[in-house]
Amino acid sequence: MSGAGLPRRLARGGFEALARLDGATQFSRHYPDESNAVLAYHAVGEPAGYGNVSVDRFRRDLDYLTDAFEVVDLPAVLEAGGEKRVALTFDDAYDDFYENALPVLREYRVPATLFVPVAFVGGCPDGYAYRFARSPVDHEAFNDPAAFVDESVRDPGVMSWDRLREVAADPLVTVGTHTRTHLDLARVRDRKTLEDEIVGARDELEDRLGVAVDRFCYPFGRYSEAAVDVVRESHAMAVTSERGVLSDPEAADAYRLPRVRAHEPTHRVRFDLSGLRWRLTELVG
Repeated sequence: MSGAGLPRRLARGGFEALARLDGATQFSRHYPDESNAVLAYHAVGEPAGYGNVSVDRFRRDLDYLTDAFEVVDLPAVLEAGGEKRVALTFDDAYDDFYENALPVLREYRVPATLFVPVAFVGGCPDGYAYRFARSPVDHEAFNDPAAFVDESVRDPGVMSWDRLREVAADPLVTVGTHTRTHLDLARVRDRKTLEDEIVGARDELEDRLGVAVDRFCYPFGRYSEAAVDVVRESHAMAVTSERGVLSDPEAADAYRLPRVRAHEPTHRVRFDLSGLRWRLTELVG
């Protein structure tokens, strides 16, 4: 183990121990917490996979969230004051959102934002399925489908346009843009490509669904300053995959909102929702 890596590993172990202690005692709920938070979900159902939680786990999440916090629509996390606010977001518009998540949202009467990768609606184009199962960090040519040949990566089950129209008509759900082809935007330099992936995808969603679309999610949480500029020109807000909460909601960057990963173990998610967890992170450095 390198000397540089030791403090980080010790810190991770310490936070895991605190998260387990918090799971048993809920001590973080006594912290005067003025931070708001955004939860990032992907799939809801079985079998388990990246970003997946079971339906039973999702229902337990909402039991906890509706008891401990005010569950709000995404823009409301930028407002300070009152009870701590938490917003729910879902990436990739999987079929299991329609089949499994939406009925539970209706049961608890809580809102959510669904981010749609437009080119995948109704089925994944040939050669693009790897984007749901591979990391752009590990592949220099990630935005080139021809660089990937892996028949073991199955097409994702993304909703059809008919299902999306039904979902978009539900007052609890707001549809947002997740680009056209789920590109790693951090590696896109061409302005025209950025506009097609961000603005063009938004326009198609609006045309096909008959709703206004002004929320954006960066695929893999990755972006460049050029991508943020295009999003800022075309949307009202955007979420990343950077971990954290909004310690000062009214001062938060609306185009780089951090999120808490909802598919982590329950004790870790609940501790990550606490402003205390991130205050301790600042102190540890």
